[in-house]
Amino acid sequence: MNQSLSSALNHYIAAPAGTLQLEGLKVGRFRISKAIVHGREAAINLQECILAALDESGRKKALKGGTRYPEPLPMGTPARPLANEIDDHLDDMRRRKLDPKTVDATQRTLKMLLLTCGNISVARIDYKHIHELWKLLRWAPKNLVSDPLLRSLSFQKAIALGKQQEVPPLAPATEERHRRFLVAFFNHLVRGRAIPSSPMDAFKKPEPDYTIDPNKAIRLFEDDEIQAIFNPQTFIPWAKKPHLWWAPMIGLYTGARINEVCQLKLIDILQERGTWCLAFRKTIDADLAADPKRQRQSRQSMKGKGCMRVVPIAQPLLDAGFLDFIEDMKATGHPRLFPHLSAGVNRKTGETNARYSQQLGVDFGRYLKALGFPKGIGFHAFRHTLATELDVQDVPEREIALVTGHTSDQRDRVEVLRRHYLHKRPSVTRAKQLKALELYQPKVELPVYQRGQFAKLLMDPKKFFP
Repeated sequence: MNQSLSSALNHYIAAPAGTLQLEGLKVGRFRISKAIVHGREAAINLQECILAALDESGRKKALKGGTRYPEPLPMGTPARPLANEIDDHLDDMRRRKLDPKTVDATQRTLKMLLLTCGNISVARIDYKHIHELWKLLRWAPKNLVSDPLLRSLSFQKAIALGKQQEVPPLAPATEERHRRFLVAFFNHLVRGRAIPSSPMDAFKKPEPDYTIDPNKAIRLFEDDEIQAIFNPQTFIPWAKKPHLWWAPMIGLYTGARINEVCQLKLIDILQERGTWCLAFRKTIDADLAADPKRQRQSRQSMKGKGCMRVVPIAQPLLDAGFLDFIEDMKATGHPRLFPHLSAGVNRKTGETNARYSQQLGVDFGRYLKALGFPKGIGFHAFRHTLATELDVQDVPEREIALVTGHTSDQRDRVEVLRRHYLHKRPSVTRAKQLKALELYQPKVELPVYQRGQFAKLLMDPKKFFP
């Protein structure tokens, strides 16, 4: 590219004004009769085309010199347009069988990046673009990338509309999630040698904020609150479906996450050496495994390998008739414990969302609100309650993790030894769990299940979900 053309383009890119028109450009054996440029992104795209033509012409000339294999182009020059790299990154995430919710969330973040930068070469994206992206993320109107009426908005108009609507600032967790998705995207490009370095290197994880809001509700239940939840006068009229009856009880005595409870199958209730247990895990769904077009083989989901665990069923649950309920559910022929809960389906891909807990979370939240519980308290408080009580009873953190499924050895220096040489003995693990659970005795009497209690509801398989 000659100096006058390069200077004109660089000047226009730095301060675009009006329309730039170029005619009769010749680069090697390529010719551009006429180019009309509107805006900075268009000028950058034209510059990319010219650089690509120069590189191609240079390689052709090198071949005439005798070597059949010319030197590779410098890393990141020329690079592909942003939209193409976004599509490839999302396809790779799907290939790795990442959670569809994570893929969708990443796509929303990267669409914001595309709106900020335009469809320029990824090699041209620098930290200044990311600074502009933070502005858009701060002021983006709700559903900017999904609402057909908003998707056509320009970068400036989107920010102006957000300011007009007085959009609230992003929650710190949401902002950090955007940062992680961007880091993963650009690191993917660096590893693929599409760009030499990541513009996200300049944007580190924020320091944690330890500020405490004294007015925020404490996320655990006291004894009188547990008694209020399971008071027969309010609980029995509300718990008209199997998941409403049993899920809160299981949450109380296992500290399991709401989705872990809601996705349980009958094969997850098992007996080990005379001890009845709940297995929190992922197992294959036959209908999904039989379909080669499906990316997932299970509608169950877990946060990670460390969450997979088997936990003894506390005696109060057994005394409340849990095994009688299991027999009633086996009679239906349905594989799941709570067939009235749906995992949901992604509208775009047809894949399962693996979120059996969504409806129960709403219903249980409304129940707590009707009982007078403050905002912010939900099913997860059972988990806080059990873990806190075991800690008060001086149960070691690693043994609490055996029950709750928290990761306990992230910084363990003997990870290889643990993973490849030390094998867990279920009997020892179960003994530790039972010892811990015996110390957890909330002062509450659970309502007792009666065989056939939900017989009418379980008679209609048309109301069951896979």
